[in-house]
Amino acid sequence: MNQRGGKTRRRLAIGMAAALMLACVPAGGCLGPKAVQQTRMKYNEVYRSTNDEQLLMNIVRLRYADSPVFIDLPSITSQFELAGNSNFLGGFGNQYRGRTGLGYGDLSVRDTPTLSYHPREGREIAKALLTPLSAELFSVVNAGANTEQLLLMTLNDVNDVPNAARATTMTPRVADDNALFRRGTRLLATLQEREGIELAVATTDEAENASDPVPIDAVQGRDLLNAAKDGYAYRAKGKDQVTLVKREKELIFRVRPNFVHAPEMEELCRIFHLTPGLRQYKIKSELAEDVDRTLPGALGHDTLYLNMRSVLQIMVFLSKGVCVPVEHVVGGVAPVTPARDGRPYDWTKVTQGAFFVHSQKHKPKGAEVAVHYRGYWFFIPENDVNSRAVLAILEILFSLQDSDVKSTGPVLTLPVGG
Repeated sequence: MNQRGGKTRRRLAIGMAAALMLACVPAGGCLGPKAVQQTRMKYNEVYRSTNDEQLLMNIVRLRYADSPVFIDLPSITSQFELAGNSNFLGGFGNQYRGRTGLGYGDLSVRDTPTLSYHPREGREIAKALLTPLSAELFSVVNAGANTEQLLLMTLNDVNDVPNAARATTMTPRVADDNALFRRGTRLLATLQEREGIELAVATTDEAENASDPVPIDAVQGRDLLNAAKDGYAYRAKGKDQVTLVKREKELIFRVRPNFVHAPEMEELCRIFHLTPGLRQYKIKSELAEDVDRTLPGALGHDTLYLNMRSVLQIMVFLSKGVCVPVEHVVGGVAPVTPARDGRPYDWTKVTQGAFFVHSQKHKPKGAEVAVHYRGYWFFIPENDVNSRAVLAILEILFSLQDSDVKSTGPVLTLPVGG
């Protein structure tokens, strides 16, 4: 009897252990996919929201003439651990006499992320923040960026029509406005929305720097290939000769035929000193090497010359859209510019309708992004689509400007216990 009982207990023990092991196997087999499914989007959302918070915090800091600080999170390494154990009581319970099949087992899963922080400093951050943007960045308009918002953020002036240039200084002593500039950018955006104009990249030949004519028979196939590889092309010059010209890509905006003499287009030409009636206008940065800024003729320019801002200037300009608490204005905590009537000038006018940051003492509800600074909450409501879009555009521009900068600063790696 005892021998049979021993065999029975051993069978039950083996069965219980096997059952617990089988329960753990499927969990371990699908741990990887399940872990990705349950954690990837959470990391994604937290990464996005903290990026927005850091960007907004630095904009608020600049409104107070404080230093911006950027800390990158270049990598997140997450390690998942699966652990389990089981025990069978050998046929006897702890509280009851006689044979029993009691036992216990447990299974645990742990997520232990490792975060790597990289403070941006020195030449790295200086290059990303202080280098003026390139006019070619306007290609992001065709990727979905709002034309009016982009022009308002990134330009100091267009053909010497100013966009509140003093707003790009942290402590301006004189008030400024951009009413005429904003009217011009609104017209440009309206024409684009009505498909009256389109931004495009065109390839043109520089005839002025063409080579001396050579006989067409002297040009071989490899010459054509080498020229194309270096950005040159052969063009006919007379009957039996060709000349080598440099091909350049440039940003333009084309005007559709039925909009050439539209009232909006004619007003746009008056504001930005453009020659009316043209089908195509060039767009160039004032810092471009080939820019020849001669005085416009009686009719105007055929080119929009853009005075591009740096990322830091963009952020300082946007900081003028921060609503400073009255307490900080009266106490002189934030820079104040006197208006003509002697009262503090309201700088939020220069970003009105495009970017505005609210402030209040208590933590806001329904905020898309909010930061706590100097005893107040600064935030963008979730229903303020324009301000949210401007923040997203700034993030893209900063990333593009920073793409050529190599990471040279120290990396701070923190293991986070789960």
